[in-house]
Amino acid sequence: MAVGTDGRCAEVAGSGAGYPRRVDPTRRSLGRFLLVVVPMFAVAIGLVVAYLVLRPTIRRNAAILVTAKLEVVLGVVDEVRRSGGGLAAATAERLDEVAPEDLGFQGPDQASQEPLVVSVLATERAWTGAARADSGACYFVRVLAGGAVERGTVPGGDCTARAASGAPALGWPEL
Repeated sequence: MAVGTDGRCAEVAGSGAGYPRRVDPTRRSLGRFLLVVVPMFAVAIGLVVAYLVLRPTIRRNAAILVTAKLEVVLGVVDEVRRSGGGLAAATAERLDEVAPEDLGFQGPDQASQEPLVVSVLATERAWTGAARADSGACYFVRVLAGGAVERGTVPGGDCTARAASGAPALGWPEL
C-alpha cells in the first residue's frame, strides 16, 4: 500500500493486490494430473519392491501348502489301501469319495494346475500323486507296494501322475 497526496491509502498499480492471479489452464490441468499420477507411480514402485522382497516367502508358502495337502492324501491312500485291497483301489474316483472336500483328484494323464487338485496313478505296484504348487513347481508322492514312501519334484512342465511315476525321488526341496 502506498500513501497518496491526499494522505489516504492508495493501491499501487500493478501490485496485484485485490486482483486474482490468472493461471494458465494448461498448468492447472498438469498440476491435477501430477497429483494423481505421482502417488499412483509411488504405490506401483512400492508394490514391485514388496513383491521382490517377499518372493522367497511366497514360494516357500506355496511349497508348504502343496506338500501339506499331499501328506493328507497319503493318509487317505493308506486308509483306502487297508480297506479296499491294495494301492490299485486308490483311484481318483475312489479318493474323490473319501478324501476331504477341499481336495480334487483326476486321472494320471491330466496335469494338476493347482495344489488342491492331485493327478493320480494307482497300480498294484505303486500309487503316485502329483500336484502343482502356486509357484509352478510340481511335487509328487509315491507309495510303493511294500509301504515305502518316496517324495520328489517333477522336472519340466508336465505335472501328471504318469510323469511323476518315472521321476527320480530325490525328496522335496528344503523349505
